[in-house]
Amino acid sequence: MYVCLCHGFTDGDVRKALDGGCRSVAAVYRHLADRPQCGKCVPDVRCMVNEHRAGNAAGAGHAMPCAAMAQAESTA
Repeated sequence: MYVCLCHGFTDGDVRKALDGGCRSVAAVYRHLADRPQCGKCVPDVRCMVNEHRAGNAAGAGHAMPCAAMAQAESTA
């Protein structure tokens, strides 16, 4: 699913950045060589960063999806 339409990156791109060591929203954007343009993607990236942190802290590897992403997937 596209997270950022301005720059064309997907949730998979964000997850790869997180798996590659990014630990903050700013680090994800630096890794993707982008900066927020309109800002609509920032809450989703922040949610994914928080999920990744929670998943790593719990040792589960996967956390529950963000509400916005879950809603988008259910309407698709």
